[in-house]
This record gives sequence, C-alpha cells and structure tokens, in this order.
Amino acid sequence: MLERSPKHREIQLNFRSLAEKILGREGGIVVESGWKNKTGKMAPATADFVIKRPPDSELTVVEAKLIRSRRMEEGLFRTAVEELKRFRDTRNAKNAVLLITATPSESQIADAERHGVQLLGLGSLVSLALKTPTLAEALADMLREIAPAPGHFDAEIVQLETASPRGKLKGEGAKILDELDKLKPGRENQKKFEQVGERAARLLLGSEVQRFTVPVMTADDGMNRPCLVARMLPQHDVWANLVADFSSRFLTFHFINGLEMAGQPDILAAGRHLHPKAKRSIGILISRSGFDQGARRAAIELLRQEGKLVFAFGLSDLKEMLIARDAGDEYNDIFHERACDMMADAVV
Repeated sequence: MLERSPKHREIQLNFRSLAEKILGREGGIVVESGWKNKTGKMAPATADFVIKRPPDSELTVVEAKLIRSRRMEEGLFRTAVEELKRFRDTRNAKNAVLLITATPSESQIADAERHGVQLLGLGSLVSLALKTPTLAEALADMLREIAPAPGHFDAEIVQLETASPRGKLKGEGAKILDELDKLKPGRENQKKFEQVGERAARLLLGSEVQRFTVPVMTADDGMNRPCLVARMLPQHDVWANLVADFSSRFLTFHFINGLEMAGQPDILAAGRHLHPKAKRSIGILISRSGFDQGARRAAIELLRQEGKLVFAFGLSDLKEMLIARDAGDEYNDIFHERACDMMADAVV
C-alpha cells in the first residue's frame, strides 16, 4: 500500500474501517482486523479483515481497495486477486471478497469468479450501505472526499444521501438560530459562537465542500489561525464561478462574537489567512454585531490590491440564509450579489 502522506493513510484506514462496518452489518462477525496494522512500509501479511457468519464457522478474507477512478486498472486488479488468494490460503479460509470503489468490468467479474473470489464494486457497496442510514452518510462523505474531479461520484452520493439521517433533518437552521439567539455577545462566549457558526457553515455549504478542517490551535507557537477551513468541491453554479474566478480551492471562516461592530483590523486579520498563490483566496467573516464602514472599505481595498475576497456578514445575514435554507429557498445568491458589488466597487 503506497502511503503518500499522513492524510492519504488516514483516508485509506477510514475506508477499510467503513468497509468492515458495512459487511459486518450483513450478519458477519469480524474475527480479525488486519487493516489496523498495515503501515505501507512493508508487504502486508494479512487481509484487511476476516469475517465469519454464524452458525457457519467458515472464514471469509476481505480486501478493501480504495480506487479513485471509475475503472480498476487490469494489472492492479490481477495483483489484488493474487494477493487475496494468498491471504485466503494463509488463513485456511473458504471464501474471499474483493471490495473496490470502482465499477468492475464483466471480464474482471468473470476472472474473479474463476479464482473463487467475490468481486464487489461501487454499486454493490452503495446498495449495502443504504441499509444503514449512518453508514450511507459515512460513505457519501468518503466518496465526496476522494472524488478526483467535481461530479465524479455525484450519482452515488445523491443516492446515499436519500437514506442519510442528515438528509432527513427538518428545520435544522431554526435550531441553530435558537442557539445563536441564546448566546450573549462577548469574549466569554466566543468559543461557543465559533462552534455554532461552524455548524451553520456545514449546514449551508456542506454540498459545496469536499472536506472541512478545524485548524489545531496551540498556545505556544504564537500563530493566529482561521476557525475553519474548507476544501471546495462546488456543485452550485454560484460557487463554481467564484472558485473559478478567484482560482481558489479553499475557503476560510472566521467568527466574531463582539459587542461592537467589526472594523478594518478584523477584515485585515481575515485577509492574512488568504494566500492566492496557494489557491486560498476567499474568506467568510461573520460578526454578531455587523461591520462598520471602515470594514467595508478595507474589504474593497483587499480585493483591489491583493485579489482576496472576504465576505463580511452580520448575524442578520446568517439568519436570513438559515431561514431560506429551511424553507427550501435559494440562499447562495447572496454570495453572488455581494461578490458582484465588491468587484464593481473595486474597479472604481
């Protein structure tokens, strides 16, 4: 297993863990989880996991392969089958299952059968996950994260999210609004304001984002970081155009729970976390008490001089978007309108 980075390893392990849970829900008991010991630094000695289905005592070895392409390359497929056969012989198992996030060809299915291997492709994986809403949600998130290009797994994600508990939420925006209203302004509630703001961001922009990351805050390195960073994978035309216009793959979020209006220093602080050369050109700054005129002028200058787009929203703007989301109304247009206004002002 090729490990290119800690994040790559994390994704691989998360997929194997998810595959284990999905097959475990089919009446199987996991008797060995070999994936937990796979480091990528040496040849694997065991299958990803081994299951048995009572009352049958026969073992089934399973390999889960995360493939970021619609098709699994033939050479890779044959190697995976041979490795799986070796694991089956080593464990004296009766059955072997190869699970892949690709669509197997007819020849691959036939070849696997000749070797006594059950080949389960992405379609089978989706069908199994749909039986358990939380697993459907987890698989949808996984596919969104590994998609090599926008729209790559859209059909599967839409299908999975129909069963996801997240897709069945009603009035979630109203719940967030209640929490925001109960929070008092001031530094003592800043952390809670950030947490509720993060939930609002995930609710409103979850379909446009491949992955959210909460930067690790440390007291000893002196670094000031954004509250939330999003890896964009836009579906809506508004966000697709913004990402293209500003060549931005990342979006930063800042939340201010102050008693006074946010001003120029707050805009400039948010701008310091934007780096156009690193594909991070768009930020969202949400201030409970809104923004003064100095903040607006600072945002325009930041756009004009450095090509950084900072959306400055007051709490009333956030509430408007949450209410629209609950009602099934369009709310992304506010980003389009604000961006157009700022760009028009920036060229004056």
